[in-house]
Amino acid sequence: MAMTPEQEKMIIQFVRREPKSIQDIARHIQKCWVTTNSYVTQIKERTGVLNIKTFRSGTQGALKIVYYDHAESLATDRARDELYNQIKIARNKQDFDFFDIFQFVPDSKKKAFFEEYSDSEQYPKAQMIPFLRSAKQTISMFSGNLSFINIVENKTKVIDVLEELAKQKIRMKILCKISIASLSNVARLQRLLIKYSDFIEIRHCAHPLRGFIIDETLARFKNEQTLASLKSGELNSNIRAYYEIYDSEWIAWIQKVFWNFFRVSLDYQSRVKQFEKFANM
Repeated sequence: MAMTPEQEKMIIQFVRREPKSIQDIARHIQKCWVTTNSYVTQIKERTGVLNIKTFRSGTQGALKIVYYDHAESLATDRARDELYNQIKIARNKQDFDFFDIFQFVPDSKKKAFFEEYSDSEQYPKAQMIPFLRSAKQTISMFSGNLSFINIVENKTKVIDVLEELAKQKIRMKILCKISIASLSNVARLQRLLIKYSDFIEIRHCAHPLRGFIIDETLARFKNEQTLASLKSGELNSNIRAYYEIYDSEWIAWIQKVFWNFFRVSLDYQSRVKQFEKFANM
């Protein structure tokens, strides 16, 4: 049975007071444990306002605790507070270097790789499609103007992979800048946004991050340095840097950054309608 808006509100308000077990929530909404666990997971994946911590995982005594994920918990220490403030005020990818986050992640839980590219090369060499296909439940995407949907790897289009993932009921949420420059990319994605509206969602947000969070367990972000943006002699070629993180604590923090932006961002339809209105004047 599908969860009703009233049931969703009831669960959120119940957990907001204090953390609850799945069994506590099941009694509160008068549903079985399995149904309640499904409801809580849906709320977590769709809104990010709830999170789940499993104790004694893999044993018969395993206990799932559900808690309200306060936006105020974004900055748990001085470094994260400063990083979040930098991200919050930045608007373009040149305004923030993801290495400023990467440097704090333990060496055993991260890796970086680089590629040189020329101005004539249209797409990155780093393989994106296998990375996206590794998702089992969710993908949170920080994008600029949605240009990544045009990437083709080994004759496979990324936009086709997004449909493949949607068919597998993997939830994808995208933060990007809806502007005149990105309208053509939004149009290319329109069919999927309509057909798989439960699994692909876009909201307008100008931000400096470029990357993906897979299942809240793996993150990959990209930075670019171009010859045109630097003084002569500082680089011999354009460089793309890729940063992968496997640290659960830092990934959870980046995911909170995503949700904090996503919750207050405008849905893409409203933004597009405004552009269409002025185009027809």
